Amino acid sequence: MTTTDSTPGTDTVRPPESNRPGPLAVTRRVARGLIPIIVPLVVLALWEYAGRQRLLADGLFPPATKAAAALLVWIAGSGTTGDLVPASIYSGTWSEHVGASLVRILTGYLIGSALAVVLGLAGGVSLLARRALDPTINAIRPISITAWVPLALVLFGIGDRPAVFLTALATFFPVYINTLSGARYVEVRMIRAARMLGATRGEVIGKVVLPAALPSIAVGLRVAAAIAWTTVVIAEILGAKSGLGYVLIDSYNQFRFDYVIAAMISLGACGFLTDRLVQLAFARPLRWIGDRAH
Repeated sequence: MTTTDSTPGTDTVRPPESNRPGPLAVTRRVARGLIPIIVPLVVLALWEYAGRQRLLADGLFPPATKAAAALLVWIAGSGTTGDLVPASIYSGTWSEHVGASLVRILTGYLIGSALAVVLGLAGGVSLLARRALDPTINAIRPISITAWVPLALVLFGIGDRPAVFLTALATFFPVYINTLSGARYVEVRMIRAARMLGATRGEVIGKVVLPAALPSIAVGLRVAAAIAWTTVVIAEILGAKSGLGYVLIDSYNQFRFDYVIAAMISLGACGFLTDRLVQLAFARPLRWIGDRAH
């Protein structure tokens, strides 16, 4: 029952007691907030215990604190020595190696994606183009990127170019398939309406087909971004002298498994941020297209 303030000249309404969350409701809210972090905390605790007790890989597997300290030294060039992290040649070089990987990924990603969008749109609006492109692309697509590594090294040697080539190749296929799918299923009435209004073929593609296919293209670009990180690591492991993949394999060869894990954490973080950036880049255009559709 709602009550009012008894002070003369006031009619302040007090909220019903039933609307106030009780102790049990507050406890449930806190529990729901803690649930997502329970599993990571348990994993970290088990990891730390197993590493400290030397239970894994004959004691070579480092505890979580040592891997975290290695990451700190790698990023900042300072940190704990002795028990946690001995002196390392990687000290303070994190930005250098991340930058090297980013340059290779962005170059290959942009080349592969741009080519895929152009050919996907062409195949989507032209049966002749689709018949010319599809057999070759579908024959190459099942070949694993790893199988291309020897050929890339022979063609381009050691350095950035094999990584860029492999990243562009790996990026191309998911973007092409999604672009082609999105362009093929644009409503015919929209294309006919544009042509009736005097739109040229280029205007139909740019103002009708491309916006309608954009959601599918965005999905392809998001998938390709994750594949690009996987591919560049393979390329750097096998044929580079810098980058996260190089640090991963070089630290493995030196039995510095704390840096192996630090490189893996860095790859995960970079991949996550890349995925978020792709989503943010398409958030406004996709929202605008959705608003126009309604």
